[in-house]
Amino acid sequence: MSTLPPDSHTARRLEHSTPEHLHATALRTFIGPIPEGWLKSHRKQWYRHYVTRDGNRAPTFTAAAQPSRIPEASAPVVSSETPRPSSQSADVHGADTSASTTSLLRGQRDDRSSSRVAFQDAPTSQTQTDGGPPEHRPSDLRRPTKVVSQVPATVPKVRFSDSTKQQIRQRARRLAVRGNLSWRKVKEGEVLKVDRMLVRSDITQQSVGTEFDEKVSSGVVTRPLDKWRDYMVVCRRRHDDDTGAESVLQLYQTRVIAASAAEVGKSKKKPKVQIPLSLRKVHVNLFSSLDKTLCIWTTAKGYTTIYYLRPQSGAAAVDWYTFLRGVLGFKAARTLQVNVPDLSVTLRLDDPFRIAETTKTLADAAEGNDAAIAQAMNDEKGAAGAIVSRCISMLEQTPEWKDILKAWSQHDRIGLAWKRYDRLEWVYGAVEQRMYGTLAMAKTHDLEVRMKNHYPLKTKTQDGETLEEPPPVEGFLIRLTSQKGHIRRMGRMLFKRLYFATHDQYLFFMRPANATPPPPPRLKIALNGNVPSSKDLAEQMPLTYDVDPYPLDGGHITWLDSGEGVSSAPEQRRRDEEAAAETERNSKMLMGCDGFINLCDVKKVRKMHRGAVPADENLREGSEVEFDTADEDEVGNNTSKQDDGATSEVDDARTFELLMTNGLVIRLQAYNLQTKNTWMKRLRELVTYWQLRKKQDMDLFKSVRQQNLEALQIDERAEAMVGSFAQRWEISGHSVASAEMYNLCGIAQCRTIHLAGLLFRKPRKHTTFTRCHVVLADGRLLVFQDMLRSRSGRKLVNVHHERIGSVDLRGCYVYSGLLTENDLLYQNRTFDSNAPGTHALPRVYLEDGWTSTDEDAMTTFVVWHATSRSWFRSSQRVDDVRRDSQAASERDKAAEQGGILGKGYKTKNKLTRVSQLGTTGRSVVFKARSRAERDHWVMALQVEIERLAAEDGEGRGAGVRLVGEEV
Repeated sequence: MSTLPPDSHTARRLEHSTPEHLHATALRTFIGPIPEGWLKSHRKQWYRHYVTRDGNRAPTFTAAAQPSRIPEASAPVVSSETPRPSSQSADVHGADTSASTTSLLRGQRDDRSSSRVAFQDAPTSQTQTDGGPPEHRPSDLRRPTKVVSQVPATVPKVRFSDSTKQQIRQRARRLAVRGNLSWRKVKEGEVLKVDRMLVRSDITQQSVGTEFDEKVSSGVVTRPLDKWRDYMVVCRRRHDDDTGAESVLQLYQTRVIAASAAEVGKSKKKPKVQIPLSLRKVHVNLFSSLDKTLCIWTTAKGYTTIYYLRPQSGAAAVDWYTFLRGVLGFKAARTLQVNVPDLSVTLRLDDPFRIAETTKTLADAAEGNDAAIAQAMNDEKGAAGAIVSRCISMLEQTPEWKDILKAWSQHDRIGLAWKRYDRLEWVYGAVEQRMYGTLAMAKTHDLEVRMKNHYPLKTKTQDGETLEEPPPVEGFLIRLTSQKGHIRRMGRMLFKRLYFATHDQYLFFMRPANATPPPPPRLKIALNGNVPSSKDLAEQMPLTYDVDPYPLDGGHITWLDSGEGVSSAPEQRRRDEEAAAETERNSKMLMGCDGFINLCDVKKVRKMHRGAVPADENLREGSEVEFDTADEDEVGNNTSKQDDGATSEVDDARTFELLMTNGLVIRLQAYNLQTKNTWMKRLRELVTYWQLRKKQDMDLFKSVRQQNLEALQIDERAEAMVGSFAQRWEISGHSVASAEMYNLCGIAQCRTIHLAGLLFRKPRKHTTFTRCHVVLADGRLLVFQDMLRSRSGRKLVNVHHERIGSVDLRGCYVYSGLLTENDLLYQNRTFDSNAPGTHALPRVYLEDGWTSTDEDAMTTFVVWHATSRSWFRSSQRVDDVRRDSQAASERDKAAEQGGILGKGYKTKNKLTRVSQLGTTGRSVVFKARSRAERDHWVMALQVEIERLAAEDGEGRGAGVRLVGEEV
C-alpha cells in the first residue's frame, strides 16, 4: 500500500497515468563514460546531490548488460532534491485532497444505489435520464474507494492567509445557495471576487445585441479604446438605486485592494474603471470558446463599450463567467447532458451539482473556518467524480453494456472531457476543483465520459509489424562537423565536445558545462565523508547503465505497491524524491540546450565512410582528439559555442555518421568501439520508430478532419469557420474528436516535451513572420532556427537547428482568434475569384503533406507578457508578520524565522518581484499552419500557464493583498 501524500511527484503522475506508462516514459539509457575533466569541475556538486551520507541506500537504477567498468558492490546514490509543485497537485487553496476523482470504475460500485431509469430512442444514440428521488440516488460527493495510485484521501488542517480566506468565504456562500449570490450576509463594499486579468477595451456605434461573441464580432466595426493591459479585477458589493445594480466591477492598477467599504475611501489608488453590474445596462458572455476570453459590454449615449477580460487560467475565466451571470440574475441550469461516445449514449443528470445546503461545513466555511473552507473546496472537487459515478451507475443497469464496462474497469481510466467540434478539454486540476463554475461551458461544449488516453507507445510498420517506443539515450560525444555540415577549416577537421540527449524525435545537444549526467547505479561511499577524486569516481561507474525511476514487477511499481515486498514509508518518500529529481534533471538539461538534430530528417545511421566528403583525403587515421580527457577547460568548464578546435586525424573505429535527407553528413566520435556500436544501435531504433510515429500522427490529423468534413458536408475552406464559430447545436452529435490527439501526457507531464512543431513567429508587432521550430517544455517556449540563410537571403543547407530564443510563460497570457487582428497588422490580402470574400489561398506543406486554407486570424495566437516590474509585499507575508506581532511572548521563535519582535526591533517583510499593473506589455505573435494545430498549441500553453500560476500561488492570495476589515 502506498504511503505517499497526494501532492507527491509520483502520486500526481499516477492520477492520470498507469504504472506501465510511467515506467515506459521515465526509462532512459546513459552511454558513458563521464570524462574525467567534467568530473573535476562538477564532482562535488554532482556527488553530494546524488550520493547519500548513510550507507543504507539500496540500488535505484539498474546497470545495462555491458560489463565494462563495473563498480564494486557498495551503497548506491540518492537524490536530495525535493519534488516540485505541479498543477496536477491536489492542493485546493492550500488544502490537500485525494487522488483523481475520475478514477477507474473498480471500487465505485459500492457507492451506488438503485434509481429509476427512463429511455428515449434517438436516431444515432440513446438517451438515459437519471431519475428517482434524491435520497435514492448515489451520493454526489462520495469518493471512489479505490484508485490505481492508492494514495489515501485526507483533508489536513490548513492555514489560509486573510486575503485568501476573504475570497473563499464568498465562494462558500455562493455554493451554499447553489451558485446564486445571496446579498443577505454580504456587507456594503465587501469584496466578492478578485483576480488578475489582461484587459482590452473597444468602442463601437453599432448595436451588438445581447449575445456578443467572436462570431458576432466579425460583423461589428470597432475602434480600439485601450490596449491590452494587466489589471486587478475586483467585484464588489455596491447597491445603486439608479441602475438597480447590486455590485460593481472595478479595474485596479494596484495589488493592494480595500476589503471593506470603510477602507475604500482611504485607499491611495482609485479604480481606473468601474462597471455597475446591472442587467439593464450590462451584458456578459464567453467571447472565445478556445481561450475562454470574457467580454462585457455596456451601452450609453449611442456608443457601446466592449471590455475583453482574459484571466490567466481557463478555469478561472469560466468560473468568472458563471459568477457574473449569477450576479446579473441568471440562474444555473438544473440538468446536465453527458455523452458517452464509445456507446453512442446520452445521459441526462438532474441537478448534477447538488449540495446539502443545511450542512454545517458550508455554514462554517461561510463564516471563515479554515478547516471548513478546505473541506468545502475538497467537496467541490468531488463533483467531477460524482458525475462519473452517476453515469456509470446508470449504464450498469443496461445488461448489454456490462462487458464494455468490465473492460473499462480492468484496463482503462475514465474521465470527463468537454468536447467542441474536434477539440477535447479534459476536466482536471483547476477545472475539476471549480466544477460548479464550469457549467457555463455547456453552452458551447458537450460534456463527455471518455477513457483517459495517453500518447501512444507503439506504432506499426508498413508490413503490420508492431514497434514499441525505444528508450531515450544520452551521453557525451564529439561532433566532427559544423552546423553547415563542413568538416574542414584550413585543411583540418573541426571538432566540438558536446552532451547529447534524445527527447521524442529530437536529438538535443548542449555544452558539457550545462550537462548533468544521470547518477550511476552504485557508488562507493567514502567513510570520512569526503568527495572522492574524479579518477576514483570514473573507475567506479559502469560504462552504460539504465535510468529507471519506476521499475515494474507484474504491472506494479516495485517500490510503491507490489504487495509483500512493498517498501517502507521513508523508502517510498526517498524513491519519490529521486523520481522527481530525475524529471527535474531532464527539464534542466532541455532548458540549457543549444540546438537539436531532428531524427526524422536522418536518412541513415552508418559507420564512418572514407571518401564521403572531399576533405577525407587530408585526414589521417589517428586519435588526436581525446574523448576521456582530464582537461577541465576542454570539458568541465567548456561554455563556448564556438568549435573547440581542429584536427587532422580521425579514428574510424570510434566514429559513426548520420546521413541526413539533404545529403549532408554529421560525424560523431564515441569513447570506444563498444559505445559507438551502442549509439548506432539505439539511434537506428529511434530513427525508425519516430519516423513511423510522426507519420501516423499526421495521418490521424488528416483522418479526423476528413471524417468531420464528410459528416458536416462542408469543404476544407469552411472547416476553420465551423471549428471556431459554429453553434453547439450545429456540430453536436455530428463531429468527431480523437482522445489520442488530445491526450493526457502533457497534463500529466509524462514526457519532458509537452508539444513541439513548426510555427511562424513574429517577436514584435512591427516585424515579419519567420518560420521556426518551437518546443514547449517546463513552462517555456524554446525557439529554434528552421534554416540558415546567407546575407543575401539565400537558403543554406544545415545539419542541425540552433536555439535562437525562449519565452518564459510565467505570468503570461495567451489569446487567439479575431482578437489577434491588431497584432497581425499585415494580413494576407490575396483575392480568390473562386471564393469571393476570402483572403487565404490554399497551402500545402511538403514535409508531411498537410494542407490548409484557413484565414490568418484563425491560425494565430499571441503570448502577452509584462515588461515592467515592481516590488510587492504579499498577503501571506503580511499576515504572518501580523500574527507574529500579536504573539510577543514567542520572540525567540520569531527571531529564528527572520523577524525580531519587541521594543527597538523591526520585523522584516519580504518583498517579491511582480509585474507592474496598468502598463502595456510585449506581444509575441505565432501563426500555426492551420486552425487545428493552433487549437493544440493554445490548449497546451494554457496547461503550462495554469501550472506555473498554481506554483506561484496565484489565486491563493500570493498576487493580491486585501486590507481593511479583519476576516
